[in-house]
Amino acid sequence: MSSTNPQSEFEALLYLSERLRMRFPDVDEDALFGLIAEELESFDGARLRAYVPVLVEHNVLRGLKSTHDRAA
Repeated sequence: MSSTNPQSEFEALLYLSERLRMRFPDVDEDALFGLIAEELESFDGARLRAYVPVLVEHNVLRGLKSTHDRAA
């Protein structure tokens, strides 16, 4: 397993969750997994799956930043 070259979408999502947990330690782990799952579901049926983890990360990160900016 390599975080820079994951072998599967699942592996890429595992690394994504680790990165987000490290970047936002105050966000509940279950809530974070919920956000990831919600975004992943929005790409259900996507024909080109190679970019799904990147797009999921982008959308979750944007939402987390927005929430933290409002809280600060």
